[in-house]
Amino acid sequence: MFPFSVLMPLLPAGKEKGPIGKGDHLIYSVTGTVGDKKVQGALGIKVVAVKDAEFIVEVLPKGVPFMNRARLTFPWNGKDLSDLGGIIAGWSVLHDGERLGKDKITTPFGEREVEHYMRIEQLENGTLKTDQFVDPVHHLPYGARLSGKSGDVLFGLMETSLKWVKG
Repeated sequence: MFPFSVLMPLLPAGKEKGPIGKGDHLIYSVTGTVGDKKVQGALGIKVVAVKDAEFIVEVLPKGVPFMNRARLTFPWNGKDLSDLGGIIAGWSVLHDGERLGKDKITTPFGEREVEHYMRIEQLENGTLKTDQFVDPVHHLPYGARLSGKSGDVLFGLMETSLKWVKG
């Protein structure tokens, strides 16, 4: 017997919902410091559209001084959500970063096994180290930590409409 996922491309469009859909949302807490500013905010990501080759999201930060509201379009293969890591960490685990292995993290939805990725960048004002913790199947970011000379900021998934994340 072979896995059901092999048949997924053969199903008629609209019959099976993928890992995200129009109207889905993710909300991350954003805490830490940047320079002498304390960061205590939230970042909302709302899915505006999911098409054959792309998905579009609204980025809605509140109380996050280094982020602005935006509408972003990402390539879509029907499965991978790693490009959302570009919003919270500045990079996608599929294109950048080094995989360090598996970890377990505690989320509002219980303990989750995640893949841990890290990236170190040499910038004009010092070194920036970024860790990302993502779902092993869809690479959805559960959280990120940005550490550098000017501060330390944590992003942590705290709410979502995605039933497969809430488990």
